[in-house]
Amino acid sequence: MFEFDPFDPKFFEDPYPAYRVMRREHPVYRREIPDYRVWPHYWMISRAEDVNAALLDWKTFSSARGTLVDTDSSLIPPNVFHMDPPRHDELRSLLARVLTPARVVALEPCVREYARERIDSFRSGGKFDASTEYGQLIPTITMCELMDLPTSEREKFLKWNLDTLAGDDFTDEASLRAFAEMGEYWEGLVAERRARPGQDLISQILHNQVAGQELSDEEVGGFCSLLHDASQNTTMNMITNGVIALARYPEQRRKLAEDPSRWPAALEELLRFVSPVQGLARATTREVDGAGTTIPAGDQVLLRYGSANHDERVFDRPDELDFDREVKSHWTFGHGIHFCLGNAVARLETRIALQTLVETLGDWEVDESGIERNQLVPTRGVAHAPIRFEPTRDA
Repeated sequence: MFEFDPFDPKFFEDPYPAYRVMRREHPVYRREIPDYRVWPHYWMISRAEDVNAALLDWKTFSSARGTLVDTDSSLIPPNVFHMDPPRHDELRSLLARVLTPARVVALEPCVREYARERIDSFRSGGKFDASTEYGQLIPTITMCELMDLPTSEREKFLKWNLDTLAGDDFTDEASLRAFAEMGEYWEGLVAERRARPGQDLISQILHNQVAGQELSDEEVGGFCSLLHDASQNTTMNMITNGVIALARYPEQRRKLAEDPSRWPAALEELLRFVSPVQGLARATTREVDGAGTTIPAGDQVLLRYGSANHDERVFDRPDELDFDREVKSHWTFGHGIHFCLGNAVARLETRIALQTLVETLGDWEVDESGIERNQLVPTRGVAHAPIRFEPTRDA
């Protein structure tokens, strides 16, 4: 009998064989939740066509009851991630107005400089941890730049992110403490930026109106929380998993070293292949029929982005990394009205982080025995990834 628990650590390293079985035999799969908190069970959709259709049909697959499996959404600060139209569209349009292409492009020098600083700190030693010494740090610095937060406090911001998103439960002591500390911090930040606005993202959000009304402090705090969590979690794991993938596929890495013009296309293949966000949930507002199965109204459905990105109906040899592949689309950033607004920032950070490593280190390999996976909701996280390379000293 087929059993798949996406939160079981044994699947963190390689969930793709289970996805293949699901797509072939259980495209709409029901899983019971032992000791559930909110929902006694949930469903998983694994085929790309079905995932895409659900993402486009927000009226049937609602985000308003939360997008994380069996989680009380009241524990999470309110933000556009957990809203449906019309309020979702109003707040999203505001963020789109202030997170402009020019603002994203302006981040590149900062990201590149910090990536080089991090590499300089370990390149003479011939080893580093791709997670704790690189992947986790670059997105935190970028977040500080976007929100005009003091980089001296970056360790605190990272710890909050790791504490609130670890595991699949937001009720442990570390999570609750982190949420309380963040809530107090954002409250003070909002008051400060109302009094002394700058050119940072939060100031711009504060001094825009939605539907003719000024945003409440709670809504702005929700933006702060969203930017804090989303801008770090997904990208840190994309970078770290990207370093691992390039170690496992040295011939693909060398294509980038020999021809840097490949980076834009290669990045899309890496995003598809790694799929840092493996899936997000929705709640059905009506009965849904599919693959001979009926999902009742009011049930939670986990849309498996990672499976869609490895669907053999869409991609030839999907479980191989191939920079000669033409990736016309993928589901790494979702689709439809909730398509990730920060995708351009994530793309920029990931490209620069990996490109700088390729340019500076050349070849590297990963110590497979030292990889330690974790569950950072909703991503396939990496706690540790030891990397070895030939040490260099000259710039």
